[in-house]
Amino acid sequence: MYQKLLTPLLFLLNFISYAQEKTIGEYSFQNFNYKVVERITDDSKKMNYEIQRVINDSVISKIEQIKYYKTTQEEYNSTYKLIDGIFTFMITLNKDNQTMYGVNRFFIGEYGKLFPGTENEIFTTIKPIENNYNAQFKGGIEKLRRWIQYNFEAERLIKSIGINGFNIQVKLDIDKEGTPILTEIVGNDNPKIRTEVERIIRRMPKWIPAKQNNENVVSKFSIPINIIGIK
Repeated sequence: MYQKLLTPLLFLLNFISYAQEKTIGEYSFQNFNYKVVERITDDSKKMNYEIQRVINDSVISKIEQIKYYKTTQEEYNSTYKLIDGIFTFMITLNKDNQTMYGVNRFFIGEYGKLFPGTENEIFTTIKPIENNYNAQFKGGIEKLRRWIQYNFEAERLIKSIGINGFNIQVKLDIDKEGTPILTEIVGNDNPKIRTEVERIIRRMPKWIPAKQNNENVVSKFSIPINIIGIK
């Protein structure tokens, strides 16, 4: 008897769970397929978007963005557009009788993976232009850090200089095609350090260039490099 009751109950639970989400957009970009799902959380006070990369209806990777929530202090809303292959979320935050605006962007990197932009949720009282954004390393800031860590020959460099470490700021221009161009090294003027920095910048892959008013523009970027040797 219990077995007979269990099957319809499981079916009902699955149906209820399915009713809590719906697909609101399906897109193809760079030979990858994406789905945008809208989901209501269990407490029914919060709604989320979930961008999913899918292959044959199987979810390969996903990233989440809040759509709506409301508390006694604030109310958060977001709407999205797919612009030039970039999922752009326009955010409105009402707090303390003031309306503030922000933008979240999810870029498509290598192998179709999604990564967040560098200017996530910087709120201002001025509504931003949806298609303006800073230059982005493909894969995001964390991938940029890993790339530098892997390619910068730190141990060889500090041994050849005879110091235990150094801190520098590497300043770049990212041109309209996304090519990084070294403009300045701040913090140490040792020629061997400059030679190593020039070497890795020449090897660095192209970035996603900055965009202003729907046109690619040159932008500036600063990368801190902190090398600590072992005595």
